[in-house]
Amino acid sequence: MPGSQRPLPQEWLITDARLGDVVSIVRRLPRETGVLVRQHELPPAERRRLLRRLRWLARGRNLVIVDEADGRSARVHDARELRQALLRRSEIIFVSPVYLTRTHPGWSALPRMKAAALRQLSSKPVLALGGMDARRYRRVAPLGLAGWGGIDGWMEGRRRPSRQ
Repeated sequence: MPGSQRPLPQEWLITDARLGDVVSIVRRLPRETGVLVRQHELPPAERRRLLRRLRWLARGRNLVIVDEADGRSARVHDARELRQALLRRSEIIFVSPVYLTRTHPGWSALPRMKAAALRQLSSKPVLALGGMDARRYRRVAPLGLAGWGGIDGWMEGRRRPSRQ
């Protein structure tokens, strides 16, 4: 993990209200997976309880829990947002959307070379976000992206992403 001796996970669950029971999903995650906690719709006290529970679950499984609200991570869509994220000293950058995704209906996927250019401009690790799963990550990994994150790929009833 940036800022510590722990390596950055390659695979990330991005939490979302659509996931339902986030704790159950986190229990089933492979070891050394990252979890970016969004859950902005939760009241503050409930969000703090969720974060405590997830951090407790993460201890024995080498999971990395990052609260999006603390600014350690940023989702960027262009060079302006990347610059803002770097000025805020975000440690992890998610470039999005690399593929079409339900999270950004009506948005076009970023051209691969734009994603690669954003990665080149960043002094921090850049991960792919938007319609991602392990298979799609293998296609964009040659661009120098450090990993990927997703929502739908981790949902119940869908094929769970596999390690490379």
